[in-house]
Amino acid sequence: MHLVGGFLGSGKTTAIVQACKLLAARGLRAGVVTNDQGKFLVDTAFVRLQDFPAVEVGGGCFCCNYGDLETQLQTLMANAAPDVIFAESVGSCADLVATVVKPLLALRHSPVPPASFSVFADARLLSLHLRGMELPFSDDVVYIFEQQLEEAGLLVVNKLDLIPVEKQPEILARVRERYPGKPVLGLCALEADSIQNWLERLDSSEGLLPEETLSIDYQRYGRGEQQLSWLDQQLTLRLPEEGRLTSLAAALLGGLDEAVRAEGIAIGHLKFVVADDAGNSGKVSFTSLPSAGWEDQIPALTGRRLTLDMNMRVEMPAEDLNRLVNQTLQRVARQFLAEVEGQDPAVFHPGLPRPTHRITGAGK
Repeated sequence: MHLVGGFLGSGKTTAIVQACKLLAARGLRAGVVTNDQGKFLVDTAFVRLQDFPAVEVGGGCFCCNYGDLETQLQTLMANAAPDVIFAESVGSCADLVATVVKPLLALRHSPVPPASFSVFADARLLSLHLRGMELPFSDDVVYIFEQQLEEAGLLVVNKLDLIPVEKQPEILARVRERYPGKPVLGLCALEADSIQNWLERLDSSEGLLPEETLSIDYQRYGRGEQQLSWLDQQLTLRLPEEGRLTSLAAALLGGLDEAVRAEGIAIGHLKFVVADDAGNSGKVSFTSLPSAGWEDQIPALTGRRLTLDMNMRVEMPAEDLNRLVNQTLQRVARQFLAEVEGQDPAVFHPGLPRPTHRITGAGK
C-alpha cells in the first residue's frame, strides 16, 4: 500500500489513476482508497469510471476516521484482492506519519501495511513558496501546505509541465536545497513515462516511509482547515432539446470558476464529474492557479440530461460559497432553459482535527 498526500489541487488523483492504468498493463490489479471531509466524492466516482475498484473514507480525514480506514482496507482486499493499493488522503490533512503510518505499522489491524508515503505539490505553488512569494491562501492554510511538505517520504513535484522547460531544473534544485536528504521526484501526471518513474521509485520503497513525526501546532492546523469551506452536491439538469449538453456543461463549470475568482477567493480545488445518459463522462478540475484548456476535459455529451457531481474547496465563508453556486446555477439554467433537480448541497467548514491515534515514538 502506498499512502499519497499533498495539498488540494496538487494532482494526486490524476497520478493515481494513471499509475493504476500502467499497473494494469503489467497484469497487476490496483485498488484505491479515497478520502475527504465531505461526501459525493468526485475522486471516487472518477476512479470507478476508469473501472478500478475504489472505496472511500468520508466525513473526515484518515487520521480522524482511522477505524473506517481499516474497515475500508479490509473491504477492498476482500472484494477486489488488489496487488497494489493507493490510499489518497484529503488535501487539507497533515501529520499523517504519526496518525496513520505509525498506527498502521504498530497496531497491525490492517491487512496491508504502508510501504511508502508520497506527498504531492503543484510545481507552480511550490516554486512561489520557495522564492518567498505570497501564496493565494491565508497564513494558517499555508501552514498546512508547509507541514505536508516537511513530513513527505517522497516529495513529488507535480505539474512540472506547466513550468517552462528551462526553469524546471532550477525548481527541482531549490526543492532539494530546501529539503536536504529528502527524495524528490519531478512529475507530470499526464505523461506515462513520468508516472512510470514514480512507480519505479515506489517499487523500491526504500527510504520512502518516514519515521520522524512532525512537531505540529494543532491549534494553527485546525484554524487553517476551518478557514476552508467545503461544498458537495449532486445535480441533474435537463434540456428541452438535444444538441447543447456539452455547451451547458462548459457554461456551468466555467461560470462557477469565474464566480469564485471574481470574489478574489483562494481556490483549493473545484472538481466536477459530468456525464450523459449514453455513458459519456469526464472529470474537470480547477485549482488556485488557472490552467488553459480545461474545456478539453469535457467529453462530447449527447442527449438532454446532464448529471453533475461537484466538490468545491475554497477559502471563504461557507454561506457565501453556497450563494455563489446557487446564483451561477440559476443563471446558467435560465440561459439554457434547463430544469434543475438534485439534493441540497452539503456546505460546511471542517471541524478541528482529532486523530484517533497519534504515535510519536518508534510505534512498537
